Amino acid sequence: MSTFSLSRPARDRFFVAIAALVLLAQEAIAAPLNPSNFTSFGVLPPGDFTIDTDALTFNGSSGGVLVSQGGGAPDIAVFTFDGGSTLANGDAISVTGGNALALLFQGSVILSGTIDVSGADGTDQAPGGFTGIGGLGIAGGGRGGNGGPFSFGQDGIGPGHGVAGSSSAAVSGAGSGAGAGFGTGGGNGGVGVTNRPGGLPYGDPLHDLLFAGSGGGGGGGASSGSQRLGGGGGAGGGALEIGALTSLQLNGASILANGGHAGEGFTDGGGGSGGGILLHAFDVNLDPTALIQANGGNGGSVTNTGGCGGAGRIELIHHPSGSFESLGTIEALAGSVNSVCADGEHVVTESTEVGVPEPSSLCIFFIASIVFTSPRRKPRGWQRRNTPKG
Repeated sequence: MSTFSLSRPARDRFFVAIAALVLLAQEAIAAPLNPSNFTSFGVLPPGDFTIDTDALTFNGSSGGVLVSQGGGAPDIAVFTFDGGSTLANGDAISVTGGNALALLFQGSVILSGTIDVSGADGTDQAPGGFTGIGGLGIAGGGRGGNGGPFSFGQDGIGPGHGVAGSSSAAVSGAGSGAGAGFGTGGGNGGVGVTNRPGGLPYGDPLHDLLFAGSGGGGGGGASSGSQRLGGGGGAGGGALEIGALTSLQLNGASILANGGHAGEGFTDGGGGSGGGILLHAFDVNLDPTALIQANGGNGGSVTNTGGCGGAGRIELIHHPSGSFESLGTIEALAGSVNSVCADGEHVVTESTEVGVPEPSSLCIFFIASIVFTSPRRKPRGWQRRNTPKG
């Protein structure tokens, strides 16, 4: 039986080329997802439908793919469709599950309906000694903390979570929960034994790791009375990526990843931070009726008010040779109530890494040889533009 062997120099070059390919693949994880790398469900069907990011199902049918990001960011459930797809006005995509969501299109797509990965509101304290419950997050958004005092208040969930308000036997020692941070910092919790600091910003830039928003802290309480209980914190907005190979057109679409509002009680919960929205295609265009929101949730507003939720993050990426038109409304605003939280701004980025089909295997090995022989790494082609105002 004949065997094939390589000289040592040739073998060394071969293994270096393979290592370069692995390095390129690892680096590609940090870039927006390429629709060509995934199997399509076909054309997006008309009407309403549900996606479960945990079960990886689309209207009950399996076929989603889970992509791990690492770095503390949520895993992404990827659902891919053919080019020429549309989401009609009045149609909606409902989302359940805890993983982030990516909707990819192997060509062009026109979106006119609603895609909502917003976090749920925290509940108010209820008569009969029932504490407020933290809102639930979807698509990677962190849960809000429960109110006190029987649970002694709970922190929200997520990298920028709000801290629970203080609980105490004395009425004067009870404080409200802090708001969560993400694109901007969350607001501080109200008076109590100690003020609770708001959650900190994280996750910049969004195209490196697709993060979601964090949950606000639950309000504290006083054990001296059954009705001196805390409201629940709002959940963080989810993480949503929408990418097309050629054209992404938003005609009256509503793309939402807002943080949940806090519940109220003797002490209030903190608002959840807005989520993360990443849009990319060769051409990206928004008509005047399009709406993109990643706003923070309000803190509770009764006696001991809770902290506001920080703004989320929104990034839109197009190819340098493609078109970009933004006539719609894009909001990354902080929540309101007792403390002043800074609003965020969306980011527009140009990159040669979007809207380009995967190269052939021969081209990949050619690229690997260039990487091997090049004395230094070439720029990755990212250029951040000034954010449009208004």
